[in-house]
Amino acid sequence: MPITDEAFATAQEQELVNWVKHTTSVTRVLYELVEHSKLAEPLLQHLPERTEAALEVGVGCYGLGFLAPHLHTRLGKIDGLDPLPRLEIDLPDADLQQYVEAVRNRVNYIQAPGETLPFENDAYDLVACINVVDHAQAPEAILKEIHRVLKPGGLFAFSVSTLSVLGEIKWKANRRRKPNEWLYLAHPHTYQWPRADSILRSLFSKVLWTDRPKTSQHWAGHGRMSYWLLQK
Repeated sequence: MPITDEAFATAQEQELVNWVKHTTSVTRVLYELVEHSKLAEPLLQHLPERTEAALEVGVGCYGLGFLAPHLHTRLGKIDGLDPLPRLEIDLPDADLQQYVEAVRNRVNYIQAPGETLPFENDAYDLVACINVVDHAQAPEAILKEIHRVLKPGGLFAFSVSTLSVLGEIKWKANRRRKPNEWLYLAHPHTYQWPRADSILRSLFSKVLWTDRPKTSQHWAGHGRMSYWLLQK
């Protein structure tokens, strides 16, 4: 279910504060560069040698995202969309700063909401949406928009944080006790793996790869980032 405009504004304020306070952190920027690399290998196995038009929805306001660090040699244009403004990064490591700027320059940064993508139908060969929808106002609207702008036969790389059955019960209990904590304000939605998988399969014709959790992980255990590679 979508959250209210007020709740989303609060979530975005919390997100921006978190991004701003790490703009000089080498550790945080390195983490952003390597995070979600697990998805790169299966995507490369299905990606043509040259993919001209790629979009990343929720690229993050450092303007780095997933596609530009991991797949730029196989991609032409990379549009990166985020509802937050792109921030400047000022790192104490000159070599890393230079590399970061090179990655950022691969991305055409567009500030806009994922729920109403400002692109024509069937515009992209590849779309990525990595660790985004649990932060969003209307997650399923974003997924429907991605389906709209993806070409028939195009690839969709997706990830979302998923909780076990017991983990989601604990999360919701803690959120009721501490509703104003950053963690709960910035993550208004929760997913278990079967629910996320069902939503994706209802929209996309084929699941090419996913890292389905073990049964024990579904029922109990820590939250995990779950990944899918799909085709329209």
